[in-house]
Amino acid sequence: MKRAQRIPHRSASRGLIIEPVRHVRPIRTVRRRSWLTAHRTLIENSLWLLVGVLLVLSVWASPRMQPQVLIVHHVPPAAQSEIEARLRALWQRQPYSVWLGAQALERELQHLPWVAQAQVRPHLPSRLHIILQPREAFVEVRADPDRRIFIDRAGIAFQPPNPPKSVPGGVIYLSGGADLPSEGALHHGSPLWRAFQLLQTLYQDAQPTPSVQSIHIEPDGELSLTCKAEGGAPMQFRLGDAAHYQQQAQVIQLLRHCPPTQIAQWEYIDLKSPAYPAVKPLSKAQGGQSQSSASPQVQMSHLPDRNQER
Repeated sequence: MKRAQRIPHRSASRGLIIEPVRHVRPIRTVRRRSWLTAHRTLIENSLWLLVGVLLVLSVWASPRMQPQVLIVHHVPPAAQSEIEARLRALWQRQPYSVWLGAQALERELQHLPWVAQAQVRPHLPSRLHIILQPREAFVEVRADPDRRIFIDRAGIAFQPPNPPKSVPGGVIYLSGGADLPSEGALHHGSPLWRAFQLLQTLYQDAQPTPSVQSIHIEPDGELSLTCKAEGGAPMQFRLGDAAHYQQQAQVIQLLRHCPPTQIAQWEYIDLKSPAYPAVKPLSKAQGGQSQSSASPQVQMSHLPDRNQER
């Protein structure tokens, strides 16, 4: 069977053939998106952020927002002129701005050895509150009545603007014309450091009623301690280089509880070897009794180190 063929329509005019109209699909033109169009949201957000930053900087740099008054708290009267001079010199070198913030002021004040901590609190629009925490003297170091320095509980030597009349930890006497230590941390392992550690340990062990002790450091580094027993009788201990100050502190606390009549017969206690303390009795010329009749005998077992017990 033959396929049907479409016969074109012939118009009346001779030689003119008209084809039927066919549906033709339109041609799409693909346009590529530009980089700006693809990232327009990101660019707009970045511009708004930049505008906000510039606005904040303009407000911060405004003269009305710059500190005009510095209020310093907890300053000893003797140090007010020094603090004012330091702050004025720092302000002249670099006024308070974005580049000089609270941390720079705090570092400048913490360079003072007697300042334990400094904190700056802005109080808008034009005030800065600077809060100082002075170091508290715990032990006094004295070379002679006119030369002395103090040590806080952290072991930092400093010269306070207003020296206290007394300290809770005790007094360390330097003999032989020794120089006072420089301000700052004590040298670890030095005789002065061991004397401070011993006084601090005795103070903590004697709570809640500590007694004030004094330590003499000889030119050769030997240490001798003077303290009071529970009944108020004076006691003297020879400690050597006090390398075992923790064990020595334990023995001292035990001997401080001995009867006053027994302590009265002792000239001093030798604790150079804390595991084997030795007692030197008073001689007859010093008012002591004969060793055969009433000389005290102290027997001590070995006392372990506190760090090993813990």
